[in-house]
Amino acid sequence: MFKKRSLNFFFNHAKLAGNKHKARRIRLFSRILKTGVFFSGHQTDRLIKNLHFYLREDGFITTVASGHDAILLSLQALGIKPNSEVIFPVNSYPTAFPITLSGAKAIPVDVDKNGQMDITAMKKKITENTRAVVLVHLYGNTTDIEAVTSYLSNKNIFFIEDVAQAFGTRFKGKHVGTFGDISCFSFYPTKNLGTVGDGGAIWTKHKYLYDYIVKAKSYGEGVRYFSEFIAGHSRMPELQAGILNLYFSSIEKDFARRKNVRSYYLQGVNDVNLSSVARPLGSNANSDPVPHLFVLDVPNRDSLRKFLKKYGVESHIHYPTPIHLVPAFSFLGYKKGDFPVAEKLSERILSLPFHQGLSHKAIDYILSAVREFYRLHTRRIK
Repeated sequence: MFKKRSLNFFFNHAKLAGNKHKARRIRLFSRILKTGVFFSGHQTDRLIKNLHFYLREDGFITTVASGHDAILLSLQALGIKPNSEVIFPVNSYPTAFPITLSGAKAIPVDVDKNGQMDITAMKKKITENTRAVVLVHLYGNTTDIEAVTSYLSNKNIFFIEDVAQAFGTRFKGKHVGTFGDISCFSFYPTKNLGTVGDGGAIWTKHKYLYDYIVKAKSYGEGVRYFSEFIAGHSRMPELQAGILNLYFSSIEKDFARRKNVRSYYLQGVNDVNLSSVARPLGSNANSDPVPHLFVLDVPNRDSLRKFLKKYGVESHIHYPTPIHLVPAFSFLGYKKGDFPVAEKLSERILSLPFHQGLSHKAIDYILSAVREFYRLHTRRIK
């Protein structure tokens, strides 16, 4: 018989991150205050070195204020014009905003059953005006990246990777974020590698794009107070960079824990006989994902979510509305039914509690609660 339990074994991600390396973070903050250097100092230089070492791929890296700015500045570096088209998956809510703000014409495409960009649909949207394709590695998973790079290799189209949710994930042994012309990273607190505020980074294989972005993130300056073009600013604070440097000291252990949590969830879906109603969203067979979320495709999602909340289990939806149905993007001219797979997923996906400190005991309780809901409401689990 399923019983509501005390939830003192649940930890939210913010609390977990807040306790991590607590004493070291306090000492770090004190040192930064004493230096009086709050931007573009030693910690930022060290972070760039850590990113180079971790990604293990030749290229150029600069830090920015956020993952949003990383995409915006990357697109601006491509010389976006009013007729420039940028393709992206229709279910990736945050990605649509910097694409639109860059001045490009946003071209959404449908996704596959795992919420990753449908490569066949992408190919159909390519035109003579296509300037870039933004591939979003949603949930820490990925699609067949080689199929994308192969198709774009002989075309004058830039390949941008949105790695906001997938830092650490590999495809055929190589880190995502090193396949494209440009890759954009977010270090928002809940990300696989997250700081205690906003932060982002850009990796590119092209020196001329790097040179532009470095200027564009600081008023278009090649020399201080001598701007070559009009631009804003996008700076990662030294404190945020320093905290990320601390986290690099345990990054492999942290990522191993995230993988363990995902594996236990997957095992549990089968062990409690949930597979007949609950389908975990997966990654390409050639990938080794560092998961950002654990997402199920389930029937009666909204009712399940209410049931879980009643039993102390918080859940989320990433994301509840495909971008073409969001009011702010009505100007794109699409209607309900234009992206059927993404629309169906948006009505069924549910993100269960997920972080690297989640215990097996907690996962057992969460999945038992899911099973109890379907036992009571559908009778599909015996």
